[in-house]
Amino acid sequence: METAAVAADLAGEAGLRFRLLGPLAGWVGEQPLALGRRQQQAFLAMLIAAPGRVLTTDRLGDGIFDEDNPPGNPKSVLATHAYRVRRELRSHEAGHLLVTVDGGYRLDVPAGALDFVAFDRLVAGAGEALAAGERPRARDLLSQALALHEGEPLAGLPGRHADELRRHLTERRLDALETKLGLDVELGSGPSCLVELDQAVFAHPFRERFRALLMLEYHLSGRPEEARAVYEDARRFYLGEGLTCADLDALHRRILRNDPGLVAAARPALVEERPAGPAPTAVPEQLPGPLPDFTGRQADVARLAEALSHPDPGAVVISAINGLGGVGKTSLAVHVGHALRARFPDGRLHVDLRGAQPVPLDPGEALAGFLTALGVADREIPADLAERAALFRTTVTGRRLLILLDNAAGPEQVAPLLPGSRTCAVLVTSRAWLTTLPGARHLPLDAMAAQEALDLLAAVAGRARIEAEPVAAAAIVTACGRLPLAVRVAGSRLAADPAQSLVQLADSLADERTRLGELTHEQASVEPVLALSYARLTEEQARALRLLALPDAPDLGPADAAALLDRGPAETRELLDALVDLNLLQSPAADRYGFHDLLKVFARQRGGDTAAAVTAAFARLLDFCVTGARNAESAAHRDPDGHGFAGAEEAAAWLRERTALHRAVIQRACQDAELSLTQTVDLLDAMGSILFGRGYVTTVADLAGQVAAAAMVRGERDAEALARSVRGGMLWHANSYAEAGQELRGCLALCDGPDRLKLRADTLKLLGANARALRDFEQAVGCLEEAAELFRQQADETAEGLVLGELAFNHAQCGRLEQARAAAERCVELTGRQVSIPQSIGRYYLARVLHLCGELGPALEQAEHVVERFRSFGMLAFEAATGSLIARIHLSAARDRATVRAAEEALPKARQVGGLLEGGLLRALGEALTRLGHTDRARICLQQALGHYRQLELAGDAAEVEELLRGLC
Repeated sequence: METAAVAADLAGEAGLRFRLLGPLAGWVGEQPLALGRRQQQAFLAMLIAAPGRVLTTDRLGDGIFDEDNPPGNPKSVLATHAYRVRRELRSHEAGHLLVTVDGGYRLDVPAGALDFVAFDRLVAGAGEALAAGERPRARDLLSQALALHEGEPLAGLPGRHADELRRHLTERRLDALETKLGLDVELGSGPSCLVELDQAVFAHPFRERFRALLMLEYHLSGRPEEARAVYEDARRFYLGEGLTCADLDALHRRILRNDPGLVAAARPALVEERPAGPAPTAVPEQLPGPLPDFTGRQADVARLAEALSHPDPGAVVISAINGLGGVGKTSLAVHVGHALRARFPDGRLHVDLRGAQPVPLDPGEALAGFLTALGVADREIPADLAERAALFRTTVTGRRLLILLDNAAGPEQVAPLLPGSRTCAVLVTSRAWLTTLPGARHLPLDAMAAQEALDLLAAVAGRARIEAEPVAAAAIVTACGRLPLAVRVAGSRLAADPAQSLVQLADSLADERTRLGELTHEQASVEPVLALSYARLTEEQARALRLLALPDAPDLGPADAAALLDRGPAETRELLDALVDLNLLQSPAADRYGFHDLLKVFARQRGGDTAAAVTAAFARLLDFCVTGARNAESAAHRDPDGHGFAGAEEAAAWLRERTALHRAVIQRACQDAELSLTQTVDLLDAMGSILFGRGYVTTVADLAGQVAAAAMVRGERDAEALARSVRGGMLWHANSYAEAGQELRGCLALCDGPDRLKLRADTLKLLGANARALRDFEQAVGCLEEAAELFRQQADETAEGLVLGELAFNHAQCGRLEQARAAAERCVELTGRQVSIPQSIGRYYLARVLHLCGELGPALEQAEHVVERFRSFGMLAFEAATGSLIARIHLSAARDRATVRAAEEALPKARQVGGLLEGGLLRALGEALTRLGHTDRARICLQQALGHYRQLELAGDAAEVEELLRGLC
């Protein structure tokens, strides 16, 4: 009855439920929630632990971020976590549960959806049953409560809050376990009780109550020798820790005098007593020899040494090092083990668990080796694994031993090999995260830092050779991905061949297709080490690894991966997380997945996928990228709602973040004739509509050139035309006006049919802007008027409005101020009232025209309003242009000090955009400084402006600045 009630409680609202009593997890019905990477999960765990309560951003930040290395903008990181959690909940119609309030967040999750609430209710019910004398029912309720624990609470989650909550939940479980085991002893539970008590004593040696119950159970089972052994072991342990055990002393005396009050029932002994043998005295020294050229990893060495030298008073210290094969886990562990020899005078055990092999070492075999090394005779080693583990724990009790479990397959292989005495310490290395290993402190090991990798290369090959060819040395360690094994192999090749130059080796490693083959020397080789991890993958995991390695991008998101793999979100997430846990993928940030460089090369060379399958994977990714980019463009330029983005700022940021992936997909489409150039240029066009910063315009312009060339070869006229238009626009943003004009005129020649009117209008708009930059205002008017008419015919009000804004400025420059004012106001009317990129550009155009019309107050108001918008959109070019406009408005109003402030604020951004904007700001700054009497500084600014104008071949602007300079003389 209670079990049904617990199930009903945990169903929660709409079947929603969360688990904190184990690795964090959530479900809606039977569908698991994708909770993101560890820091995002820590954020969610804080909210789950305080259901219905507002947690401030400061409190959340204190709870999840590393206090020694917090993010630069904690609130932004928290907002990202909240957005991703809400997005996942929204996909299950539960997005409303995560509420953003002033200064923080609240999760309105029902109490019935939380396992720790159900645990507390069951424990409270057990307390009521005990009070009523219903002991069997109390035990059943406690058993149900304990069954809710599915491992270490919040296993693997970072942050102070997770640590504190983990300790609290663990303590609550242990309290319940003590009560339940006490009832087991009282009510009689047979051998299972002894097993549970033995496990509890092993896991929690400082909890005296578990030892007392184990003594009592042995006594009641007619096994006094074992009861006494438990007592003597406990007494040695506590005295060694400087503690007393008065309660155990009293219990022991009662057992010795066979106190009848202890005998709840006389039960026969269940096992035959084993005579105790002599205490072993062997001091094993099994560590492999240290590497004489061990280099770097100083922070990791210090962290491990600190953990192993200052143990937790409550448990055995277990440090688990995980990482990719060849990353140096064993070298680090062995180095630390030798450094701490004095700390472990009773010996150091080592075993290679062969976790990367097809058949890992059986833990029973490892235990037999340990027991033999500790002096236990072969005849005394039990055959049963559990008995071997118990004998091992007994043998090492009180001894100061270091145990290195190298190359573990998983926590189930490691668990029987753990000692029970906290005088011992354990180092585990594994290619996988051992997140379910209780009490382990995890140290993920990544590639070496660049200088450490160079130092390792020098240690192996000789420092003089490295210092003689520093550029080639840097290229070698980069080609090795800074993977210690690869660097060591490269260094060994150099050491073996003194005549070989570093340049020669760097050249041989430069080709990705042959790189792994080159990283071999005698018995050392990188590829077989990586192949061991690959061989243990399932077929589906291996396919995922190969396909995920295809794009030339630093990382991917879950949705990108789902498109590549042609799998659903949940299945994709499971594959990604499995590969991360195996250290075959890296997760540098929440929902971002990438490869170590050499592992990406390895995965690409595995084969197993036909050319058609690879093309199909890229086609799916291209389709996904195009859809997302067009949604981002619509959210940024037209309608912020209904496209999966919270607003224009988020849409623009999303497109910026994906530039590297989009570049990879576009370049692949140019190389693979089976991929659609129509879709490719569509993606390119969306990128060009938002990415205006100097770094982005160069990237988009180069990609557009590649697409145009591919389209021309394939005879795809429409794709070529649009690519040329995008390239022309980007060249214009880069201030390459002559080249932009040539590209745009080439595009216009291709726009000769009725199906290409929109592209023709876009191209004319860009040609008008280009003519304006070259100060040919009448030519600009002609192009823009034709473009406006074409957009009007197509009923594209936003595009028409933006053209009218550009047209307004050119009318004003020609002296037609009334026409300019009317066109600018119509621009604002057509670009809408909702916050968007076009609306902001329209207001910028209006501010520009108002300035030229002499309406300085309204012009400044408009400009100051939109400059913040452009900053939030990440539109650096427009932000710098608006900053320049603000400076010129102040200059026109004779507010010289305000001009200087505005110009100096905008200059750093202008320098990132291009020479035209920088030149205009330097000119305004020079004029203001002249009027303020700072002629020397004014001259420098004007000379710099003149240099920009001459470089851009803007003769009119250059002549005006020359006149200003003559005035200074």
